[in-house]
Amino acid sequence: MILKKYISVLTSIMLVSGAASAPVQAVSAVDYKMFSITFLDFDGNVMKTIEVEEGDPINYSAVDVTTLHKHLNVTKEQAFASWDIHPDFADNDYVIHALSKTATISVNSYPTKKRYFNTQGNVQLSGLNVSIKISEQKPDKDQNGNYITEDTVTDITSSCSISPSKLSEAFANSDKATISVFPIGDTKALCKFDISCYNNLGDVNGDGTIDSTDASSVLMTYVNIATSSDYTVDEKTFRLADVNLDGEINSRDASYILKYYAQASVSDEAFDWDKIIDYDSSDANI
Repeated sequence: MILKKYISVLTSIMLVSGAASAPVQAVSAVDYKMFSITFLDFDGNVMKTIEVEEGDPINYSAVDVTTLHKHLNVTKEQAFASWDIHPDFADNDYVIHALSKTATISVNSYPTKKRYFNTQGNVQLSGLNVSIKISEQKPDKDQNGNYITEDTVTDITSSCSISPSKLSEAFANSDKATISVFPIGDTKALCKFDISCYNNLGDVNGDGTIDSTDASSVLMTYVNIATSSDYTVDEKTFRLADVNLDGEINSRDASYILKYYAQASVSDEAFDWDKIIDYDSSDANI
């Protein structure tokens, strides 16, 4: 644009340079108009204002949009998406708004398995559902003058990690553990859930097997409780004998132990109490 200003001046000089008799008149530079380009953030606050000469390109790189990137909380992150308008050249004063895209991670459901009966294997995540919603503002506005937002939702469950992941680690020091869930590439826990271990449940006499002898021990304990107000059951025995976890020792526990023994005896697969008792039923007071 600077060259444009002096084209007429140079032309005039060239025309008169060969005619000495003609008087040389002063030629003034052309005065070009300047336009104001104002950039606003998501909330309408001024980020930067630049003056651009008429016809010159607008330098969008002069605005640092990385300053708009922020973590709103553990599950929500916001960043720059685009400008609501994008004129290439300065032909008017412009106010240009930044449009946002917001990513929100949601835990829609937790793992269904919360009870374990040994410390082998890994923490199971069946039932866990984690998704991420991207809400991106578009240049068009609704009837209230707000920018229209388009949402896309993606299931990211398979990319999440947990810690601890092995049952041996989770229950190394206690029969209860808290498991943390992390989105991919993040070190901040998205959510947490508790699990419990009922190791050796049903092996009332502690001989390493669950059989009819254990069922008989439970029945004997039940009779003693029912017939003597002074009879007490030690904590370990109570924990092993109350196989349906309803807070009582009675004939139902003995019946479940016999059922476990019968089915485990003919099964070639790993067997645990989930295959015998529905712990989410009203029979269990968890």
